[in-house]
Amino acid sequence: MPSEARKWLYKHSGPVLKPASLAAWFFYSRLSERIRLIIGSGDTLYKGWFPTDIKTLDLTKESDFRRYFSKRKIDLVLAEHVLEHLATEDIEAMARNIKSWSNPGVNIRIAVPDGYHPDKAYINHVRPGGTGPAADDHKHLFNHESLTAIFAKHGYKAELIEYWDKEGNFHSNYRNGDGKGHVTRCLLNHRKNKDGKPNYTSLIIDFSL
Repeated sequence: MPSEARKWLYKHSGPVLKPASLAAWFFYSRLSERIRLIIGSGDTLYKGWFPTDIKTLDLTKESDFRRYFSKRKIDLVLAEHVLEHLATEDIEAMARNIKSWSNPGVNIRIAVPDGYHPDKAYINHVRPGGTGPAADDHKHLFNHESLTAIFAKHGYKAELIEYWDKEGNFHSNYRNGDGKGHVTRCLLNHRKNKDGKPNYTSLIIDFSL
């Protein structure tokens, strides 16, 4: 993984299960009916989900996946505003590794800033080198077409959950509590959308095999 991405992930990885990640995994994997992973979790903790970051699971290393998932395969993955910090080759390595170490029916929920958002202030906030927090480390500003294309190369099917199209129309069928992963930065949950308007949204796509 490129050094810039490593620095960002280390900076934003909170003190979650660092010293005893394998011990935590031992108990989680034996007590959980399904294996649910949060990628780039930072301080995020959701009941029933196993939080990971670069120190616990390097997405690019097949050896890390083998260590964790040789006995219990992955069922669900959540990555909220993580992939924009990764180089394309690292995203592709992640896609390959998850494909190799997942159960049939795996679902990967990806949320990233939306490059088709029509608000110029939003785009300036989230673009690579933009004004928003950590935007100086952003490698991409995805739209639903460009992100889908990366995963399609590895056999994934895309279900668009929340997105802007190129004509400037907004679409969302995201619902809290659907079991596929909670997204904070979306129409329903972001504080900037209290007026009911899509002021701050994410591109959210569910990928499956």
